Amino acid sequence: MPLFETRLKRFVPRFLFVFRLVIFAVVVAAALSAIDLIDLRGWMASQFGARLTSAIFAVFAILSVAFLIWLALTSWVDYRLNPEFGQVASARERTLLTLLRNAASIALVIITMMFVLAESGLDIAPLLASAGVLGLAIGFGAQKMVQDIITGIFIQFENAMNVGDVVSVGGTTGTVERLTIRSVSLRDLAGAFHIIPFSSVDMVTNYMRDFGYFVCDMGVAYRENVDEVRQAMLDAFEELRSDDEQSQKILADLEWFGVNSFGDSAVVCRARIKCIPGAQWGVGRAYNGVLKRVFDDRNIEIPFPHQTIFLGESKDGKTQTFHVDKEDQPAIDS
Repeated sequence: MPLFETRLKRFVPRFLFVFRLVIFAVVVAAALSAIDLIDLRGWMASQFGARLTSAIFAVFAILSVAFLIWLALTSWVDYRLNPEFGQVASARERTLLTLLRNAASIALVIITMMFVLAESGLDIAPLLASAGVLGLAIGFGAQKMVQDIITGIFIQFENAMNVGDVVSVGGTTGTVERLTIRSVSLRDLAGAFHIIPFSSVDMVTNYMRDFGYFVCDMGVAYRENVDEVRQAMLDAFEELRSDDEQSQKILADLEWFGVNSFGDSAVVCRARIKCIPGAQWGVGRAYNGVLKRVFDDRNIEIPFPHQTIFLGESKDGKTQTFHVDKEDQPAIDS
């Protein structure tokens, strides 16, 4: 663990400072005992002194072992998360290792406190019983939090999402910035930061698994020939794939599905492009730009809403008056 030595060296000066204070206290006590101001030897030989000295050494040993375990654990996790050492950790490994470090640190603190209290002469059996009753009461009073934690554990084991994934959770779509055992934090397209507890998550939609599709529903005028539209979309795709930057994001040929639906003013033709995960939106925008230019060059109409104005007639067949105001011209009656 190359990071263990670096992290350990940061604590050595602090340890030496505490060690010097202990030595100073021992020397002062020995000096006071030598001039008969205190009876250090008699105090250490007494039952209370022996018990206190034993407890101090035991507590020091417990804290030292717990500190070394915590130091080794955090150094190993940092080593696995550091891309400069070994292989780069995947998104799932980063998520699980971060959760492992947090959970292990909390468990280590609780266990260390129990051992320290036990060595200090306190009976921890009533404390454990009280903690059990308290935990049961908290479990009933905080059922929502317990549900969050249980659901979060299953979501992590099922690898439903990882940090950096684009997901839809609880009706919100965004990039996962943080995962805890209780909630997921998303950053949406507008930059808003959402914290969603796992108990409110009934479905996770992940857009970053294996591959992604850009689905193109292109509307053309009813007068256009579908075969010409198909060829134009294929040619636009080939032009897009000739771009070195975009070709690295495309995994397969354009899939042409044909006429998908008949709209009010357009025939909708559907095709899709298979992309590497997370690149489908950028590839789609680039393809739309190329497709618009190809349609313009080939005079293929992309329809837009038209409005026809009808002037109603009265019962005697006369048309209603319609006024058109033009600059520097009188009104025209029609």
